[in-house]
Amino acid sequence: EDYTVAMESKTSLKDAFKKVMDQKDEINWVIVSAKTGSVQMEGHGSGLSSLVDSFSDNDMQWGLFCVLGVDDGSTIKSVRSKLVQIDWCGDGVRHNDRGRMLNAQLPKIQKFAGAIACQISASPGQEITNRKIAFKLYHAQGAHKPTFYDFGDSKVECSSLNVADDEAQDDDEDEDFD
Repeated sequence: EDYTVAMESKTSLKDAFKKVMDQKDEINWVIVSAKTGSVQMEGHGSGLSSLVDSFSDNDMQWGLFCVLGVDDGSTIKSVRSKLVQIDWCGDGVRHNDRGRMLNAQLPKIQKFAGAIACQISASPGQEITNRKIAFKLYHAQGAHKPTFYDFGDSKVECSSLNVADDEAQDDDEDEDFD
């Protein structure tokens, strides 16, 4: 494996990540870093607002957040876990170090986390909202579209999503190159 987990926290990190992905567990996020060359847990909890509040202004960190896509039909209810990766860069990280840290740490985080349904880059001053994440998840889905997304501390009905929810949308996304 290309990543290592510090021995003293190996069990707690793996256990916390299992809880994040367990639909029945209250814990639905973990913050990790790889500043020492190994993936280390910086914190864990429940709900998007507590995740955002737990990011450090002085570090580069990754939030691994499980959002439940719920299809609540008239005859059947389907719940699917969607792992969202939030790439956090605090204001205290020197601008010259950001690219180097991202290139060195991100592959370790991705190897640890596995399949990511949605990835968001963020820093202090940028709003991370459940509607923005729901919009990105909804448009990253294949044929199966959920009725709503459950963030642990809030829910977003998919029928209420619109392009305004994706505030980071590229203006030239639909540019014609003919």
